[in-house]
Amino acid sequence: MIEIRQIKNKEEWEKFLSKQKFCPMTQSTKYGVFYEQMNEESFILGLYENENLVFGSLILSIHARRGNFLFLPYGPIGEQKKEYIELFFTELKKIAEQKKYSFLRISPFIENTKENREVYENFGFKLAPIHILAETTWLLDLENSEEDTLKQMNKNHRNLIKRCEKEGVKIEITNNIEELKDFNNLHDFTAKKHNFTRFSNDYIKKEFQNFLPNEVLLFKAFLPDGKLDAAAVIYFYKNMAAYRHGASLNLNNKIPSSYLLQWTAIKEAKKRGIKYYNFWGIAPDNAKDNHPFKGITHFKKGFGGFKLDLLPCHDLMISKKYFINLIIEKIRAKKRGF
Repeated sequence: MIEIRQIKNKEEWEKFLSKQKFCPMTQSTKYGVFYEQMNEESFILGLYENENLVFGSLILSIHARRGNFLFLPYGPIGEQKKEYIELFFTELKKIAEQKKYSFLRISPFIENTKENREVYENFGFKLAPIHILAETTWLLDLENSEEDTLKQMNKNHRNLIKRCEKEGVKIEITNNIEELKDFNNLHDFTAKKHNFTRFSNDYIKKEFQNFLPNEVLLFKAFLPDGKLDAAAVIYFYKNMAAYRHGASLNLNNKIPSSYLLQWTAIKEAKKRGIKYYNFWGIAPDNAKDNHPFKGITHFKKGFGGFKLDLLPCHDLMISKKYFINLIIEKIRAKKRGF
């Protein structure tokens, strides 16, 4: 017997996520609370087979001038069976229609295979004109020893880490939310340099505070002269650490502090027994030169690991208002170049 219902018990959902191969922090109940603080709604819809939770997703409302929609951030989660997908989205579509949303948007943390694409497209999903979360990711398996992890790195990365240590680069780790001010100053510079639109200070602060005290840390790298040179917000959620936000000045090219900062974060994740370190987005293989992740892709790949091409963002139209969103986002996608 299969039943679909909203999950009110947060511990039940968190326990289900703990059993998955990948546990993106964007599917946690804490991420839902964060969006509620951004004046949106969140709820969790689960599919049960013989009273066992086997499939589901955290679902967020997104209200924008171009149209209102429901978004599944790196969801749905669970075995991607055709039957599950059809039943789950038939129910979610009813909810969206009742609440007057224009469309559904999914961005599952599953591999971009022909089979996965077809099961969603056969239900009616179409490729979205724009994406919200990274779709080409770089992951590092942390089950190897520190020594082996270093060996698998690009030789230049190993040398730069050792140079930073030798020259006296200092890494500070904190969960003090007030120190995000330093990060935000660096983030402004980085966004301008790499030509991307950054998250607002309020967004980063509220996201950060909902994973306190144990699942998020701010890493700051200081040059030998005491100047802050790089910073990163890293999430440590279940079996996956995520390099969610990063910023750097690169004040001294001979001592690139970001390398030691990342190595310190990787070691922290290993110490916690986490299986994967998620470097978040990289540029796809066929990316144009103006892709904002083009410059940082070599940096991330050099630490070792593997690429995971995720199923691209897909939309399911609920009402004809969706066409307004479609036109606007196609224009935006063309302007930003990816």
